[in-house]
Amino acid sequence: MLTYMIGKYSNKKYSFFAVIFTAAGLLSLLLSIPLDVHILLTIIYFVGLGTIIGWKSLPREIAPWRTLLGTLLHLSLTMVLGSLVYLLQDLSTQSVFLIILIAPILTTVLTGRRTEEPNLALADSPTKKKTKRRRWLNILLAIIGAFLALALLALTVYGFGLLSGVATDLSIRSPWDNVPRLFFILLFLITAGSFALSFGRFSGAPTIPLMMGLSALATTVAISVYSIGFGFDPFIHQATELHIFNFGEMLPKPPYYLGQYALVTILAKMIGGQVMNIDKWLVPATFSLSFPLAYWSLRRSFGWSSYTAAGATLGLLLLPLAPFVLTTPQGLADVFALLTILTCLPMAVTKSIPKRYPAMLAAATTAIHPLAGVPLFLFVTTLSYLDVSNGLRRLPKLRWTIFIKLVLLTAVSLPLLFLLNSALSGTDVTLDREVLSAPAAIIEVLKAPDLVTRRFSAMLDFAYGWRTSRTTILALAGLAGLILLWLAGRRSKSRRKRETAIAFMAGAIAFLANFILLRLWVQFPFLISYERTNYADRLADLTLIVLTPMLLYALGRLIIRIRRHGFPTLALGLTLLLAATITANVYLAYPRRDRYESSRGWSTSGADVQAVQSIDKRANNADYVVLSNQSVSAAAIRELGFKKYFDSKDPNITDQIFFYPIPTGGPLYQIFLKTNMDFGQRTTVLQALELTGADTAFYVVDHYWWQAQQIILNAQHEADSWWTENDRVWVFRYDKK
Repeated sequence: MLTYMIGKYSNKKYSFFAVIFTAAGLLSLLLSIPLDVHILLTIIYFVGLGTIIGWKSLPREIAPWRTLLGTLLHLSLTMVLGSLVYLLQDLSTQSVFLIILIAPILTTVLTGRRTEEPNLALADSPTKKKTKRRRWLNILLAIIGAFLALALLALTVYGFGLLSGVATDLSIRSPWDNVPRLFFILLFLITAGSFALSFGRFSGAPTIPLMMGLSALATTVAISVYSIGFGFDPFIHQATELHIFNFGEMLPKPPYYLGQYALVTILAKMIGGQVMNIDKWLVPATFSLSFPLAYWSLRRSFGWSSYTAAGATLGLLLLPLAPFVLTTPQGLADVFALLTILTCLPMAVTKSIPKRYPAMLAAATTAIHPLAGVPLFLFVTTLSYLDVSNGLRRLPKLRWTIFIKLVLLTAVSLPLLFLLNSALSGTDVTLDREVLSAPAAIIEVLKAPDLVTRRFSAMLDFAYGWRTSRTTILALAGLAGLILLWLAGRRSKSRRKRETAIAFMAGAIAFLANFILLRLWVQFPFLISYERTNYADRLADLTLIVLTPMLLYALGRLIIRIRRHGFPTLALGLTLLLAATITANVYLAYPRRDRYESSRGWSTSGADVQAVQSIDKRANNADYVVLSNQSVSAAAIRELGFKKYFDSKDPNITDQIFFYPIPTGGPLYQIFLKTNMDFGQRTTVLQALELTGADTAFYVVDHYWWQAQQIILNAQHEADSWWTENDRVWVFRYDKK
C-alpha cells in the first residue's frame, strides 16, 4: 500500500512523503514515548525512506524488493554518514538529529532520477500458453505448499521455545550441554521440508520467510541459552557502545569499528536505549536478510523460477556460521560483505540494480571493518570497471591491463593497509621476507586440517568430516559455478556472463592472496601468540563469501538438472544430504564438548556478575585491582564499563593497565596466571599492587578452574579476607601493608 501511494504521485508527493518519514525519525529521537512507539517510528523512518528510494531507483521491481533494497541502501548510507560524524565530532543527540535529517537528502541525491531498467523475463512469469488445468494444478500445489510452510513455521517457533526453556546464567562450556537433542531433529526436519517445498514446486517465494526463520533459529542459539552473554569481545563492544550512547564518544577513536558503533548508537538513540539488545540481535537479524536478497539476486540474474531460486538460496546455510552467531565488527562486516556480493551479481549479469547499491554497501562494510571492506570495495570497483570500460573494447589489451592491475591492487591491499597503519600508529608489524620463497609453506597454509581419528559415532564423524572438508567442498562448488556460468555465457553469446565469471574468479583469487600474504608474510608480534593468525583466518571466510553467488548458481543448476530429468531418488538424496549438512553446520558454529573436542571456554555466569558487584561495593571507592579469568573480566566490563585504568609503575610497560585482566597477554593477566600456579600466594598477588600502585587486590577463583580446591584452601590462609558467591566463585582480598 505504501509503495502504491508513493508510486502514484509525482516527485512533489515523493518529497512530501520523505518529509513525513524524516519527521517520524526525528520524533522517535526527541519524544519521551513508550518503547513500542519508538520502535514503530524508527521502522517508519528507515523502511519508509527505503521504499521511496526503491521506487525512484528500481521502477520495474515489485514492492517487496524495492523496499528491501532501498532500505539496505538507506541503512548503509546512514551508517557511513554516522561513522564520519562520529570520527569528526561525536554521536550525541544533536549529532544523531543531524544524521537523521541529512541522510534522506543524501540518499535523494544518490538515488538521482527515476531511471528505466531492462525488463528481465522470469521463468515462471504468467503466459497465455498455460492451460486452465495447469493453473488449477498450480493453485492446488500452492495451497498444499502454504499449509506445509505453516506447519514448518510452527516447528520453527517451537524450536525457539526449546532454546528459551534451557536458558541459564550458570557457567557452561557449550550451549549443547543444555539444548536437547530434539532441537537437532527439528533443524533437520525444517531444513529438509523447506528444500522439499521448493524442489517439489509446492512453494517458491513463500518459502523465504520460513528460511529466514530457520536462519534465525540457527544463529541465535548462544543468544537464547547464555543469559549473561557469550564470548568476550561482545562485552567490550557493548560497553563501548553504551559509553558512546551515554557520553557521545569513546576516546581514543580508532578508524575502525565505526560503522557498528554508529549504527547501534543511532538505533539506540531513536528507540530510547536498549543498547545491549540491539547489539545482541544485530548480526543474526541482518544475516537473515541475505535470504530474500539472494532469492531476488538469483531470479534477476538468471531468470530462474521462484522454486529454483528458493531451493538454491538455502545454500547460504552451508557457509561457516560462526561469524554470524554473535555481534562483533568482523561478524557484521562479513554480513554486509555477503549482502554486497549478492547485489554485485545482478548488477554485473543483467544490470538489474544500479552500481550505487553495491558501492554503498561496500562503503558501509569498510566503515564497519576495513579488513573486509577495503578489498571488497576494490572488488566492486573492478566489477563496475568491466561495465563502464565498454568504450575500450576496441583496445582489449589496455582494457584488460587495467583490469589486471585492479585485481593485483586488491590482492595486496590488506598487507599495504597494515603497513600503512603501522607507520602511522607505531604498531609493530613486520615482514617475513624469506617465507614466500618456500612454496611448501604456502601449500601447508592452504592444506585442510587433518581429521585426527574417527570416533565411530555416525553423527559426529559426519559433522567433523564436513568441518574438515567444508572449505574445500564449498570452494570447488564455487569453482564449478564459475565454470558453468562462463559456459552458459559462451553458449548464449552473453559477454556479461563470461566477464562476470572472470571477475568473480579474479576476486576470489585476490582475497585468497590476501589470506596467504597475511598468514605467511605479515607478522604481528604485538599480539599474543595464539591470536597472530586471526586476521588471516578471517580472509578464508571472506573468500568463500565472494564465491557464494557462484556456489548458489551451481546448486541451482543441479536442482534444474535433477528436476528436468526426473530423478526422484537423487532428489530425495540431495534433500536429506543438504538437511544433514546444514544441521551439522549449525552444531559446528558453537563451542562443543564431545568425543572430538572439548571447549575450554566457560561462559560468564550470574555468580561472576555478583562477584564483580560485591568487589566494587566492598572496595568502598578505593583504588583496587582484580586478578581474575576472562569470564569475570567480561562481567566487569558489562557491569562497570571502562571504569578505571592505572599508569604502570614498571618503566618497561608504557601502556595504561585496565583494573581487570584482559586475556590478550597483558601484564595483569600474566600475574593472574602465576597466582594460580602459586595457589594464591600473597607475594605473587602483591606484584599486581606494585605494578599498578593500587592499595588493594582482589583475587577471584571460579569453581571450575583447574586445581580450584587446592587454590581456594591455600588462598584462605594467604588473604586478608574472603567470601564466596553461591559456592561457585570465591573472592580473596589482599591489602597492602
